[in-house]
Amino acid sequence: MDNQMKLQVLLELQQQKHIHVDCYYEALERIGDMKYHYYDYMITEPIHCDKELERLPEADYDLCCALLTMLLREDHFSNGSFDVRYQAGQVQPILQRMIDLLSAGRR
Repeated sequence: MDNQMKLQVLLELQQQKHIHVDCYYEALERIGDMKYHYYDYMITEPIHCDKELERLPEADYDLCCALLTMLLREDHFSNGSFDVRYQAGQVQPILQRMIDLLSAGRR
């Protein structure tokens, strides 16, 4: 999928009123950017999600995908954590950075 199509999918995701973890899973899988080996991108071991999220301001597109995957996987093991992080404002900045990077042509 080209970057323009990915951008469209992410913009649609951003506009959704009803947020559910499955929507994010489906969007990442649809655009081919689910990082199944997300832990390869992480610098903490065991993975410390809050510490990893501090890297967002300088993250490239692939790291953003890995960070979002990390939060999705966290929800898998700790049911409901994605919604808590979304409400705390920790998900939208990742999505926005992905959109900004694709818009600027920096993947």
